[in-house]
Amino acid sequence: MISALLLRDLKGMPPSIELPANFAKIHTPRFECGEMVRWADVGEEADWGIVIGKFYNYEPRRCCWMWCYIIWLAANSKSAAWCQFDTAREEDLEGFEDEKAADFDR
Repeated sequence: MISALLLRDLKGMPPSIELPANFAKIHTPRFECGEMVRWADVGEEADWGIVIGKFYNYEPRRCCWMWCYIIWLAANSKSAAWCQFDTAREEDLEGFEDEKAADFDR
């Protein structure tokens, strides 16, 4: 049963696990390490934090490669009660500037 699940998941994988040949020309990341971001389209309760890393990842549901980010959540983010870090796709984030962002203190 486990092997059947693995085979099902592999059907959406790209033909090669290597980065696309035009990787350097695709697009530069929208956010850099040290930038404040929050989850877009979530409203006032959106988690927010600082970008501490990024990676290029294949998204099987969209059948394409995209930038993803590692976010260090602010102490007063809603999810910070149970986790300190989260990941998000580039399209799910927006830049964040707020008076509480200046007080980012972990």
